[in-house]
Amino acid sequence: MKFGDKSRRYGAVALLVVLELAFVGVVLSLCLRARPPGAQYAEEETPGLDLPRAGRMVTNQFRNLVFPTDQGLDRNDPDVFQPTASGRPESALFGSVRTTRRGKGLAASFHEGVDIAAGQRDDAGRPQDAVYAVADGAVAYVNTIAGNSNYGKYAVLIHACPSGVVYTLYAHLAAISPGVGLGRAVQAGNVLGVVGHTANPPIPLAQAHLHFEVGLIMNARFNQWFHAHKFKNGHGNYNGWNLLAVNPLAVFESQHQQPAFDFFQYIAAQPAAFEIVLAARRKPDFFDRYPCFWEGEKYRGAGLQMAVSEDGLPLRGRNATESERQLLGTRKNAVLRVDPAALGRNGSHLVVCRNGLWRLGREGEKWCDMLMY
Repeated sequence: MKFGDKSRRYGAVALLVVLELAFVGVVLSLCLRARPPGAQYAEEETPGLDLPRAGRMVTNQFRNLVFPTDQGLDRNDPDVFQPTASGRPESALFGSVRTTRRGKGLAASFHEGVDIAAGQRDDAGRPQDAVYAVADGAVAYVNTIAGNSNYGKYAVLIHACPSGVVYTLYAHLAAISPGVGLGRAVQAGNVLGVVGHTANPPIPLAQAHLHFEVGLIMNARFNQWFHAHKFKNGHGNYNGWNLLAVNPLAVFESQHQQPAFDFFQYIAAQPAAFEIVLAARRKPDFFDRYPCFWEGEKYRGAGLQMAVSEDGLPLRGRNATESERQLLGTRKNAVLRVDPAALGRNGSHLVVCRNGLWRLGREGEKWCDMLMY
């Protein structure tokens, strides 16, 4: 499930709100004091949060990564990750690791990030863990209203790289540091907030955690698409629907193993869950902002072929061949092939199999509409 998709507000008892705010304020103060020198939040402004295209940036901010909490990266430590109410350890990880009710039955559900458990709690069981920026970058979005997103209170950072912009997301925060404002520059290790259990619907205190994501941004025109469909509480281009995630633990492990780790090479090496051909007059905005994923000649407008991950991240794009275009007929899209191993449990349900034939499902049609807008 993509946090940030649907929203509604819940009331709260005023006294409890006051006490909670007072508590997190104290925790933030302690976190900021406890962090080593040089880790205080940077105050300078960073312009250009309009999703700059590749080629305009010469730095690589997404390197020398630090883990977002003091828990540390250890897959073998069961206390590092927070499972769902099912208690299954894998439910805290990335991928089709969850099960949800779908129609009249149960089906796999995709989890776009990793849930990092609270490692420090006070006598009342409230988390005290600080949440850190994992890399240098800038604050792209901050949501301070817990009830208007499945992410709860969350912050999104963007990190400039020669091949395009990478996002990282920090969700379910109890509070966000006062200096975390739109456009502010951050350095790896800056304190962004405190681990919490904010969400809509709320998360039990016992299951408080940091939901952490890393990935690429689908469409710079997403906000216009969102308003064209008259949805509410959109969160701009940093709505969860517009964020295409990859496995954050694999990213950290790769970076630690390879000093010259390149995030975009890592993505390009991922296996495609399915390939699709689209009738499209123009190339998606995604390939303009991430041209390293485009193969071959300039787009001719006759047909687009894409290789896609299980959760909808385009891994490669090119002009469709004549035979691929013929498969379209009068249709807008056609699934060319599916890799069952890469698709796995198919928790995103972008493609579905009916009578032995693969096609885009309802979720896939929505994904395609957002990507091509």
